[in-house]
Amino acid sequence: MQIGGVGERIREYRVSMNLSQQRLADSIKADRSYLAQIERGEKEPSYQFLKGFLETTALSSEWLLRGVGPALVQDGGRKDIEMLADAGLERLDCGLYALGDKVYVPMSSIAACCGAGFEVFDSYAIGDAVAATLKEVGTLRPDMLPYAVKTEGRSMEGYGIKEGSTVIINPAEDVFSGSVAMVIYDGRASIKKIYATPDGKDLLASNGEKIHVTHEDLSEEWGPRICGRVMVVISPPDNGV
Repeated sequence: MQIGGVGERIREYRVSMNLSQQRLADSIKADRSYLAQIERGEKEPSYQFLKGFLETTALSSEWLLRGVGPALVQDGGRKDIEMLADAGLERLDCGLYALGDKVYVPMSSIAACCGAGFEVFDSYAIGDAVAATLKEVGTLRPDMLPYAVKTEGRSMEGYGIKEGSTVIINPAEDVFSGSVAMVIYDGRASIKKIYATPDGKDLLASNGEKIHVTHEDLSEEWGPRICGRVMVVISPPDNGV
């Protein structure tokens, strides 16, 4: 009944149809290695992947996402991924959607990264969200909700964040020395590893770049800011999507 079983059900469908991973991946315009990782439960399927999968097969969204009902869409049935809310999503007290042990974290613009967190509106859409487990995301405070951000550049690859990764930032979680966090410096948002120093913080990239900010700098209204800890890193497939 949890979305965590999606990979197993995809494999079950593929085997029942006598399809190779490559052939199935080609049919939904996805990378074979990405499909393999999903089937093994190593990665959560993206919204785009699930949407493509449902659009090109006769599978029911309720069966694919929750293992409920017949696998194939019956007459009058709905399989559109946009109907996720009808497939068992619940709205948490903080405002985010959840399904089993998964929570859907909204994608944010760079401008939104500068604030305390993502403000959830009634129109908050699953299509603009990234799935992660509640345990991974951490504390959920309505006034400091987590948000997901797409990364650019390779300066953090040595810390396991590849170019094109999606990271989930949680401003409600403490940023301790050695944490990786979202920071705003000179008006630009970036991901850095944070180390405490006697007079402030060192902001480090894995390529050796270091920025030092003092406690006084951090207290300035328009100065550098540490916006939240990186809780989850979702790397792109090695061969692209």
